Amino acid sequence: MQKIKSIIKLLRPKHSIKNLLIFLPLIFGLRHLTLQDFRSSVAGFFVFCLVASSIYIINDYKDIEKDRLHPVKKNRPLASGAVTKKEAWITLAVLLVLALSISLIFQFSWVSIALIVGYFILNLLYSLGLKNVPIIDVTILASGFLIRLFLGSSLTNIAISALLYLVVMSGAFYLGISKRYNEITKTGNQTRAVLKKYNAEFLKSIMNMFLMLIIVFYTEWCINANMEHRDLYLLSVPILIILMISYIYTAEKDKYGDPADVIMKNKHLAIMGLIFVSYLMVIIRL
Repeated sequence: MQKIKSIIKLLRPKHSIKNLLIFLPLIFGLRHLTLQDFRSSVAGFFVFCLVASSIYIINDYKDIEKDRLHPVKKNRPLASGAVTKKEAWITLAVLLVLALSISLIFQFSWVSIALIVGYFILNLLYSLGLKNVPIIDVTILASGFLIRLFLGSSLTNIAISALLYLVVMSGAFYLGISKRYNEITKTGNQTRAVLKKYNAEFLKSIMNMFLMLIIVFYTEWCINANMEHRDLYLLSVPILIILMISYIYTAEKDKYGDPADVIMKNKHLAIMGLIFVSYLMVIIRL
């Protein structure tokens, strides 16, 4: 039983919350929602969880010796020895076979498969060295969120407007940069090689820029989304701002600023997020 718990921990299931972005096109396509779209999105979510977990295994395997010297990461399954290298590779193979099988069973389009494979390759390159290249590292982190969005769109054939794409892009870059900012301000520049090439002031200014862009692009989307119910859409703007303030407040207190950790640690933030999404779903149905 302990071995199973260790393997599950190796997969980092709490990070699956990031994959909920795959369902975003469904939310904005509620007027034309079909059962097939929902099934495809659910299948895509599970496939992406499997592929993302495989990347976590590769990353932990590569950093196993370095993690053993880290005060916190030394407790990771591979670094602590709770999961052997052989068991990790077997788990990795099982994850990828399951991901491929689900993709074939649900007949994913070649575009959807290309996005999933692209995510795997991009993050593999990140683990193998690109995480140590400034700007490139946060660009890859941000691209992961955008790939999730494009996958959701591809699976359902629901187009995402340019403004919503810009909202997600700005949010993705903010999350990636804020993660680096928290690392450099809370743990110094010794935990990652790339942190030695950044400074807190630069990261903070870029974070503020993307925060402004999120609000600007989202407000512009609300203005153009539905002329008949424009006021109802604009009422969601202050909800988004409060949500962002709550996220920033929680992230500032988190040691590493990982989005999954921040959301999991603040139940009020999660509830506010559900309220925001629920409100959008209601007004989109009007």
